Amino acid sequence: MSPVNPGAAAARRRYYDDSYTTRFSARIAGVGEHRGRAALELESTYFYPESGGQEADRGSIGGTAVIDVQAGEDGRVWHVLGEGAAPPADAEAVIDWARRFDHMQQHTGQHVLSAAFERELDAATLSSHLGEETSSIEIARGDCDWGLIRRIEEITNRVVWEDRPVERHWEDAESVRRFKLRKAPAVSGPIRIVEIPDWDVSACGGTHTRRTGEVGIVKIVRWEKVRGNLRFEFLCGGRALRDHAWRTEALLEAARRRTLRDSELIAHLERAAAERDELRKRLTELTGRMVLAEARERVGDPPRPVAELSSARPRDELRTFAIKCLEAGAPWVAAATAGPEPALVVGRAKRLAGDLRTLLPGLLERARGKGGGSADLLQVAAADAAAAEVAWSWARAEVAALIAPV
Repeated sequence: MSPVNPGAAAARRRYYDDSYTTRFSARIAGVGEHRGRAALELESTYFYPESGGQEADRGSIGGTAVIDVQAGEDGRVWHVLGEGAAPPADAEAVIDWARRFDHMQQHTGQHVLSAAFERELDAATLSSHLGEETSSIEIARGDCDWGLIRRIEEITNRVVWEDRPVERHWEDAESVRRFKLRKAPAVSGPIRIVEIPDWDVSACGGTHTRRTGEVGIVKIVRWEKVRGNLRFEFLCGGRALRDHAWRTEALLEAARRRTLRDSELIAHLERAAAERDELRKRLTELTGRMVLAEARERVGDPPRPVAELSSARPRDELRTFAIKCLEAGAPWVAAATAGPEPALVVGRAKRLAGDLRTLLPGLLERARGKGGGSADLLQVAAADAAAAEVAWSWARAEVAALIAPV
């Protein structure tokens, strides 16, 4: 941040006491920059700056888009502008209400959910993040299952549906002691307390709904272990509704296409996965037999070197082919494939002398790819089919000259 008018007073943050105003008269107190973009400081603002794990508001000032809102270390709030002319000294400011209300739902829902974990499981919230698509809390607990999730969700949503008030208090360091906070405040001076009566009391500077009922619903969608704790992703209100809509559509449509009841879908998928794994195992076995027969035919009797360029042999099969040729007695093999993944394998019989790793720099240069290997087997991924062919042509001549019977 490099303000032009560093003497301007810090903006008064009016969203602290009113999260519902979305239009107001903006009086410009300072002009500056934030990360190379024009930014404005207002005498007072309803725009919420990114902080405390909550995303910033969006909107416009004088018709110019506000694409970000950030607070400096000195407490001044900067409204970062998009492309367009800077507004005059007095202009109408408009906050994106859909985004603001979404954030209010997520943040209030997080308070209710965190309190549920603490009250029911004695599991404290260690951190929280309210993202653009999903929100998360990290909980001091090491295990979880769907039964526990249902239990926490039922408790959380009961408080939401009771439509309890969400109260705000301003306290000093002395008077704040009368509140039993979930977590000690990390700031000094006037402290803003957000209270849901008989449920949660937290020091918090974010935006919240007036009542818990406006949150609508709180739904946990997944969890994972992190640092010995659990991180829960959750959705509130409109996000939860949209998530439920697409999941229901996907579930019912998948069941309809297979002429199943939706309750039968998981069992069907498990059977299909088991059948797929069995078919894949049988295919691997049959492919191995086919490659072995092909390798023995190419090597012949007496054994001879094998140099083969394939137009469409899979990379894994290419390696198997080369190894089977060597096992069948080939003194050396140079095999390449043009696709679907262009690659090259060069090998020699272990009974012969010569370290193939001396060829690796030349192979990598011509293949324009990556690879490596041992003294008797190299594998290189090529940039494209043409590079694979160039490297193969060079390799079959070089490997023949390199090795000799011991």
